[in-house]
Amino acid sequence: MTRLESPSSINTYNMCKRKYFYSYKLNLPRKDSISTLTGKTVHDALEGFFNINITGIDKSNYQVILRQQLMNLFNNSWTKALPLLLKLENDKDTIRKFYQDSIYMLQNFIDDYLSTLSTVINGGTFEEAFTKLKPQTEIYLFSEKHKVHGYLDVILEINNEIYIIDYKTSSRDDFTEDYKLQLAIYSLMFNEKFGKMPNKLGLHFLRHGTKKFIDANEELIEKAKKECELIQLNTVSDDINNYDKNPGPWCKWRTGECSFYSQCYGVKKLQDYDEQNLIQLGKN
Repeated sequence: MTRLESPSSINTYNMCKRKYFYSYKLNLPRKDSISTLTGKTVHDALEGFFNINITGIDKSNYQVILRQQLMNLFNNSWTKALPLLLKLENDKDTIRKFYQDSIYMLQNFIDDYLSTLSTVINGGTFEEAFTKLKPQTEIYLFSEKHKVHGYLDVILEINNEIYIIDYKTSSRDDFTEDYKLQLAIYSLMFNEKFGKMPNKLGLHFLRHGTKKFIDANEELIEKAKKECELIQLNTVSDDINNYDKNPGPWCKWRTGECSFYSQCYGVKKLQDYDEQNLIQLGKN
């Protein structure tokens, strides 16, 4: 049976084939990290922001209330994540730092959003402007033809142009090749579902308060098709020896390590971790 891939799984394969094997062939669990957990709280707050009840909000109070609403959403999400954060990280100063970093990213977002909203309101009402800038969020797309699926953070249509935007909480605001591939695959799925191309593909780097866009075009679509085809061809094998390690900065870094660092570097034998799965694949 052909596996359904995603932009994330394809980028994982391109970065480190061994990590792909552990993640998607053996389905070994990946460890939570403080970065992924706090990043999710930020994404959850942003997703909920566009579904708030705007009753009672008008041009006289929208800036204050929208800031409050976003912070309330984030604090609710943070409260739910806190038990996992405390289990993962005992140093409360570290948790506090990540909390403050998350607040900073959301402040960057709301500053940018309110600036855009103020230009849209003009002579109209707050409700009209809010509705005009309201995107679709967390949209699931699927391509039967190319065996790929994924969730888009934002689809925004404004002035007859369609923008696909992905939120990033990374420490750098580089428009890297893996990000481009992710957006290219989103474009491929969008085109297949709606029969048209998006106009712009963008990344909103929340930590930096920057947004960067590229044009959607046929070259990107062809790149996405090629990568979807290659991942199916290259991952037929269930033999771990066909999935090379690729040592690099993604193995171990200052605040953490790859979920499979111990398997790769002998801290913990793989057969001890998932012996039954290995027996099934004939690799024990």
